[in-house]
Amino acid sequence: MKETQEQTVPVRRLRDDLAFLDIVTEWDSLSGYHQWKAAAVVPATFRPRPVERYVIAVANQKGGVGKTITSLELGLAMVARGKRVRIINADPQEASLTSWVPALYPADVAEADRYTLTDVYYERCTLAQATWSTRYEGLFVVPSHPDLATVEKEVPTGAETCLRYHLREVEDDFDVTIIDSGPSLGLLSVSGLVAAHDVVIPVQAASALDIKGAVALYATIHRVQSRMNRDLRVAAVVLTDFERSSLAREIGAEMAKAFPDALIIPARTCVDIGKAQMKQQALREFSPNATAVQDYDQGAGVLVEGRAA
Repeated sequence: MKETQEQTVPVRRLRDDLAFLDIVTEWDSLSGYHQWKAAAVVPATFRPRPVERYVIAVANQKGGVGKTITSLELGLAMVARGKRVRIINADPQEASLTSWVPALYPADVAEADRYTLTDVYYERCTLAQATWSTRYEGLFVVPSHPDLATVEKEVPTGAETCLRYHLREVEDDFDVTIIDSGPSLGLLSVSGLVAAHDVVIPVQAASALDIKGAVALYATIHRVQSRMNRDLRVAAVVLTDFERSSLAREIGAEMAKAFPDALIIPARTCVDIGKAQMKQQALREFSPNATAVQDYDQGAGVLVEGRAA
């Protein structure tokens, strides 16, 4: 991995006087609707992972649920807490993390040597050689391109355990690696689950169909747990595009019931996400006071430190 300090933007902690959500231990399903307000759920049973080189897979088989913004904003919130963070873009779609936060390649690196995740799976390079700086100081990315889809079709030898090998068994200097999975439960997503300690599941708070996607993902997680990664757990559910409504309340209750030991993080809706993407800026940079930024920051704090502040 070659680093460049070109155009780097420091990532600072948020002010503590912003409108953070209250922290509770259970999702409120009993109060009258007019008394009910959204809160971040931290179950009494939740514990942060006491591991070095912490690996998180952000996954859901359904597209458009907010996997990429969840990966990016959690990653930056962890950078703000002094962590050295890498995001692996395991989504072969063109409109993915690589387009939003592109890699910064050093001037002396030839185009042929600008390795991506595809090269890692085909053993043309190591994961370290495919890891590049971004515009954010402390945040690095393993980019992908549409050719990553060939991994699903050709299945290179050892593909299911490829990321696990590089992340768990090879010397590495990242505190946190976040795997931004694609919109399917194919080989690439399974490979991420095999490598991860924890799973974060984004679910749209305005779509009851996303509950079915989360159930299908849980079945895949269970298979991975039983066969290849016994320590894998669902650490958090992020309710994306969250607005106060009866449906959002019901979806939150269903997720809390399905994953009783997981964080439930409402990520409030934000109209600036699309604008931030167009400018190739993270929401945290483009609109640092957005409530969604605060929500992701709060969730990241609990995941890595066991506390929101």
